[in-house]
Parts: sequence; structure tokens; C-alpha cells
Amino acid sequence: MQVQHIEEKSVTWREFKKYFEKKYLTKRYYDKKMKEFFELKLGSMTIDEYERRFLELLKYVSFIKDETVKIQRYLSGFPSFISENIQYDDPKTLENTIRRSKCLYD
Repeated sequence: MQVQHIEEKSVTWREFKKYFEKKYLTKRYYDKKMKEFFELKLGSMTIDEYERRFLELLKYVSFIKDETVKIQRYLSGFPSFISENIQYDDPKTLENTIRRSKCLYD
């Protein structure tokens, strides 16, 4: 079957993704992802797995804009002796914090 009288519109990936998420992903889904973000711990993950999961979940808490809050949340997933060591260096960006945490684990 062919649909007539419909104009095709060029849609970017970002626009498509935004539309898809709005239409098909529920508030409950976002709440679950937010909860997962705030409860994320290093546990038995590797540092790379933790970083990847943290950054993946960070997009579900878009209200967190302050770099300091992101850093604190990232560090809260580590054992205290690691997070305290990183905090001592007083990193200013999440990127520096991640880099420092990888150095400590290597």
C-alpha cells in the first residue's frame, strides 16, 4: 500500500531520537533509569564499565548541570578510600575526575 500526499521531511538522528523517546518511553522508564543512576556503585564492575554506565545513565538526569554535582555523584560510587584520594586533588571537571580514577586503578 502506498501513502499519497505526504511530504517527506529530512529528519536528523537527534530529532528522531527525541521524538521516539517522547512517544515510546514512559515516565516510569525514566524514573527507573534515574534511580539506577543515583544507586550506581563500582561494585564488581571494572573502572571502564563503571565509567560507561555512569555516562550512559547521566543523560537521564539532565537536570544535573553543575559539574561539581556530577563529580560528587561519580565519586560516590567508589569505595571511600578511592573517592577521598581523588577529592584531595580537587578535580574541576568530570573528565579530569574520570582520568584520575583510572590512574588510581591502574
